[in-house]
Amino acid sequence: MINNKTVVLGRGFLGKEFERHGFEVLSRDKFNYPQTNETILDKYDTIINCIGCADTRYCEDGDNWGHVWTVNASLVGYLSGYCKSKGKKFVHISTGCVYDQNNSPQKETDFVSSHCKYVVSKLVAEYFCDDNDLILRPRLYFSDIEDKNNLLTKLPKFEKHLTEINSYTSTRTIVEATQALLEADQSGVFNVAQEGYATIEQICNHLGIAQKPTLNGEELRKEQGLYLVNNILDIEKLKKFYKPRPILTEVGELWEILKTH
Repeated sequence: MINNKTVVLGRGFLGKEFERHGFEVLSRDKFNYPQTNETILDKYDTIINCIGCADTRYCEDGDNWGHVWTVNASLVGYLSGYCKSKGKKFVHISTGCVYDQNNSPQKETDFVSSHCKYVVSKLVAEYFCDDNDLILRPRLYFSDIEDKNNLLTKLPKFEKHLTEINSYTSTRTIVEATQALLEADQSGVFNVAQEGYATIEQICNHLGIAQKPTLNGEELRKEQGLYLVNNILDIEKLKKFYKPRPILTEVGELWEILKTH
C-alpha cells in the first residue's frame, strides 16, 4: 500500500517505474549523496533505494572505481545506518548477479560470488545492510518503456543472441513485489524474477525478432572481454507473498505495449 511516508531514491529506469505506480521519487536534484541533507529524508518512514551504477563496462574501468564504490556500496551503508538510527524501514534493490550458477535455481541462502567489480560493489552493499532491511535481488530488467537500460529495447540491436539460460525481471514485477513484501512486513533477502527461465534466443523467437548468430558465455568473454553472469533464481520464498507472471507471458505483453510507443 502506497502512502506519503514512503519515498524512492533515484529517478532512473527503475525509479520511474515506481513513479508510474504512484510512489514519490526523489531525483538527483533532491537527493544527491554525499552532499544531501538528512532532513530531506526525515519525514519518511520507508526509504526505497533504486540508486545504482549498473553499466558493467563502466564499472570494470578502474578509473571509475571511486564513483562505483560511492554509488553502489557506500551510499547503501549510509542509508541502512540512517534508517536504523531513526527507526525507519530500508529497502535496497540489489542484484541477482551475485549468484554465478545456472545449472540449478539459486536460493537466497546459496553461495554468492563475483567475477567483476560491479558485483563486488553490490555484494559489499548488502554486507552494509542491517537485519531489518529488505533486500531484493532482481535479474535483467525489462519493461514497456523505451529506455537504454531496457532489455526489450536492446534486443533488436543485438548482433548475436546469447544461448545461456537466465532469469529475468520486469520493472513492474519489482514494484509489485516490493509492495507485497512491505505489506507483509518482511525483511532479509528475496530473489525477484519472473516465473520460469529462458535464453535470449528463446525470447527473441517468442517475440518474432529476427534470428541472429548465437554465442555462449565463454565466447562472449573471449570476443568482448566482458564477464556477464548467467544464472537462474529460485523464487519460492517470494511466492509466499507475491507470484510473478511467467517470463514469456510478461515479455510478450510488455513487448506489444513497447511497439506502440
